[in-house]
Amino acid sequence: MAHGTPEIRLDLEQVEKASGHGSSLEFPRTRPSNLIEWVIEAIGSVLNWLWAVLVLIIVVNVTMRYALGVNYIWVEEMQWHIYAVGFMLGIGYAVTHDTHVRVDVLAAGFRQRTRAWIELIMIVVIIAPMVYLIIAYALPFVKASYTRGEISSAVGGLSHRWAIKAVIIVAFTYIGLAALARLLRISALLFGLPRPLRGAGPQ
Repeated sequence: MAHGTPEIRLDLEQVEKASGHGSSLEFPRTRPSNLIEWVIEAIGSVLNWLWAVLVLIIVVNVTMRYALGVNYIWVEEMQWHIYAVGFMLGIGYAVTHDTHVRVDVLAAGFRQRTRAWIELIMIVVIIAPMVYLIIAYALPFVKASYTRGEISSAVGGLSHRWAIKAVIIVAFTYIGLAALARLLRISALLFGLPRPLRGAGPQ
């Protein structure tokens, strides 16, 4: 560093936290929302290991292909399946932590109760019907796949195709639970029901 030049230190953890939650909004905690979020967090902590497994499979697949000249279709399909599971279940986690995509330039300017009403309407009008419809249509979709014993159309691909299709049901149930927990916290702020935990106001 040149003499006389001031040293600039950045706390990267704080920068990342500020950028990720700059326009997020916390609502009061309640007993039922805490229970639901605990379940979501527990599932999320287990699913985080999927990304480590995915990286390992990719490394093994690339090594086999370029170093050994061997390629297995089922390994490639396993990569896609793990990515799909992680991505779809990650949506529920994002809803819980309010890290999903939003128009920050607008949201940051709204009052707390205004944003709470917007989120309530979006959950009731958009998320809840979407979760219901997708699960309702996915159930016969998965059942048909299971009944037919559907397998990959590629030679050497994975069997039990119904299992990856069933992730649709699991993922949207997970999203529905996350949205319900969020709705309970919004309701606690706007209507006082369920009763907010003592000392658990917006954080």
